[in-house]
Amino acid sequence: MVTVTVGEPTHAVSDRLYGVFFEDINLGADGGLNANMVNNYSFDGVYLDHHSLRVQGSQRWRAQSDPLRFWQFEGVSAVSCGTQRPDEHGRPVSTDCPAPPVHSHSRYARLSVHGGHGIEPAPARVENLGYNGGGANAHACAMSIARGHGYEFSMVLRPVAGDCDIRVSVVDRYGLPLTDAATFRCDASASAATVSARDPQASVRREADDWHLLTASLQGRGTEYGKLRIDLIRRNGEPVVCDMDCVTLMDAEYWGKGDPKWRFGRLRRDLVEAIAALRPSFIRFPGGCIVEGVTPGNEYRWKDTVGALPARRQQYSMWGFRTPDGSSYAQSYQIGFYEYFCLCEDLNAKPLPTLFAGITCQSPYRDPRHIDIDSQYFRDVVVQDYLDLIDFANGDPETSRWARIRADMGHPEPFGLDMIGIGNENYGADYVAKYDAIARAIHAKDPSMLCVMSAGLFPFALPMRRSWEHARSVARVAAAIGDAAGAGEVASPRTGEDAGVENKPETIVAAVESATGDAIIVDEHSYHSPDWFIAQAHRFDDYPRCGAGVCFGEYSANGYFAGQPQRYATACQWRSALAEAAFLTGCERNSDVVRMTSYAPLLAHIPGKGWEQNLIEFNPAHVNPTVNYEVQRLFSANVGPMAYACSVSPEAPKRLFVSATGDQGARRYIKLVNVGDESVQVTLDVSSGLRTLGVLRRRMPTMRVETLHGRPQDKRSLEYTGPARGDIRHEVSEYRLSSTQVHVAIAVKPYSVTLVTVE
Repeated sequence: MVTVTVGEPTHAVSDRLYGVFFEDINLGADGGLNANMVNNYSFDGVYLDHHSLRVQGSQRWRAQSDPLRFWQFEGVSAVSCGTQRPDEHGRPVSTDCPAPPVHSHSRYARLSVHGGHGIEPAPARVENLGYNGGGANAHACAMSIARGHGYEFSMVLRPVAGDCDIRVSVVDRYGLPLTDAATFRCDASASAATVSARDPQASVRREADDWHLLTASLQGRGTEYGKLRIDLIRRNGEPVVCDMDCVTLMDAEYWGKGDPKWRFGRLRRDLVEAIAALRPSFIRFPGGCIVEGVTPGNEYRWKDTVGALPARRQQYSMWGFRTPDGSSYAQSYQIGFYEYFCLCEDLNAKPLPTLFAGITCQSPYRDPRHIDIDSQYFRDVVVQDYLDLIDFANGDPETSRWARIRADMGHPEPFGLDMIGIGNENYGADYVAKYDAIARAIHAKDPSMLCVMSAGLFPFALPMRRSWEHARSVARVAAAIGDAAGAGEVASPRTGEDAGVENKPETIVAAVESATGDAIIVDEHSYHSPDWFIAQAHRFDDYPRCGAGVCFGEYSANGYFAGQPQRYATACQWRSALAEAAFLTGCERNSDVVRMTSYAPLLAHIPGKGWEQNLIEFNPAHVNPTVNYEVQRLFSANVGPMAYACSVSPEAPKRLFVSATGDQGARRYIKLVNVGDESVQVTLDVSSGLRTLGVLRRRMPTMRVETLHGRPQDKRSLEYTGPARGDIRHEVSEYRLSSTQVHVAIAVKPYSVTLVTVE
């Protein structure tokens, strides 16, 4: 019999311990969290030219502008128009345009339908399949329609020539209707070109430059995957020409419906609800490698993602090389930084934005490029982007241009940004110098802003050494400044010269009064084997408590660093979730130095994904929280503000891992993880906390035991159609303890995660 004793409180648990990390990978944004089901909705598609991957050096990664990709035209000729388009490096170049676009950043499609009088007109239609992930599904319908559900359609249209009816509906692969239809009249033959609605569920609003906003409510008539169909029906046999842009179709019950702040990008409700159930305390965004991009010009520029949707400059995704055709992955930015901040607010999660630090992706085979730290571009663009983001999130609209943009978008109040990540998976002397330059500028603007420093890609002591030595030097400087301030002395960052700081002392800046109480946070990542994660359950036991905290910002027991095959059949198995649970017990026990953790990747489209192991899978109709998600939920939704001593008797097998948290009252959350193939008989001793608090004299405590268990190879699987299949076992028992029952016997099942809640 093994005794697990829950003792006295040891330290406060970070109130940001469990968060989520959302990167636009695996079609996680467009095709996923983005509620708009229309692929390449604004005819602005720009994609990775995957053929360039064979080339080395500066030409290794190139952009490919393909504005009409994913649109099908029958009986219609289409050309792309706009005042600019991206070149092969993603930079905007000017182009001729026959009429003004909706916004100077946006392109549109000019559609032409020809034919003569007295001739039975051939069908003229435009179709969009949605986000099917490509590969074997490249020609499959991907818009999920359910009978009785409502759907919202919109687009902007400009009459150019002729007179026609435009009929909008969703049809199945055979062309049979899945929704009712909405009809508009587009008449350019009159003295003043007009568009009018022909149905009561449709409406039209005139915009600038003869553009008209068309909206309609469609009702589902069947349950199936369909495609959007826009029929152009000539009224008099004359040629018809019109311009089309910004086409949207989404389930009417999107996240935030009715809230005026959600007036631009909209989110898929079932995915948001799955994320919300994790109760994340923070959301890290937008990456991930997508932050740095793979070549100058491909980095994530947050300023391109705010404002009205047509104003947002689209960008190719570096993750295109992991799509089935190696290319078809664009970032439309319908979910941009404004939507990110709004989502954080809705989920009561703190934002942790991570921005480009002047170094492109340093992962192997990525040919990283370094922007000169002494260049005007580094000062005026890279550094300034951080300062302007702080203004966008927190600034006063009366005095700040970027805060005014936030207010105009629907959120005049500040978002409360208090931490920011400087670069992603960057490392080396140049990165440390760039981190200091950026952090110094940030703290000159906001001395309390918590900066997160990258430790690189690999979770091993040697490659992380430079970042950690520098971070601990920063923490020593911050401590010296704090001590001097407490003593009424004048403090200077030059104190770091005596602390062994490797860089010039004046570059060392730290947030002494930060969100977590740390001077600096270091971001470690790991994609290793289940065995590695089990072995790392005591990883943080000996980390110095010096004011430099840990963010374990990306992790997954997917075996990637161990060279294990990445196959869907073996991904997200229970054995990986168990290993992650064992690791998280160590994070809870050391939550005085481990400040934040977040699994990665968060979302994955079936089958449009590049990574096999992910937290939440989805197809167009269904969401699959994986077994790894169930472990995350058990931990993140059941953690107290205090860590408690949790000792295990010497005879305990090494396969058993434990942690305990709770409040200052009687509630305790005890987690027991058994990664072995045999049951462990445990006597749980909770006497210290209960007797000390005198709970037994007031009322009888209750105990709830929730257990997840299964075979190591068990998993939930999801296909392109239908709900998830397979599972682990989930058992819940509740007891009322007697007045003398402070030692409780529990059989901890093989391959299990058990949560014991006593209160």
